[in-house]
Amino acid sequence: MGTLTLKHPLTFGKKTISSLTFRDYTTAGDYLSFDQRGGVAQRIALIASLTGTDESLIRQLRGPDYRAAEKIADELIEADEEGDEGDEGEDAGQKK
Repeated sequence: MGTLTLKHPLTFGKKTISSLTFRDYTTAGDYLSFDQRGGVAQRIALIASLTGTDESLIRQLRGPDYRAAEKIADELIEADEEGDEGDEGEDAGQKK
């Protein structure tokens, strides 16, 4: 999906996180975030999962960076839902 350049980089000791790199696909583990928590906690867990970043780092994102990351995560989930629409009918994805 791409890389989100943070408007407000996070600094941990000598290390600075200036971007989050999203995978271009979702996994079943990503969907676990929707099972176990409230809305914001779910989003934080999902963003952390999609970027391979610890949730504690995602919790520290400034509002504009969090909202941008949330938008990318939403687009990935919506892409999965759109892919499902074409799979209805006889033996979806299989040739006869």
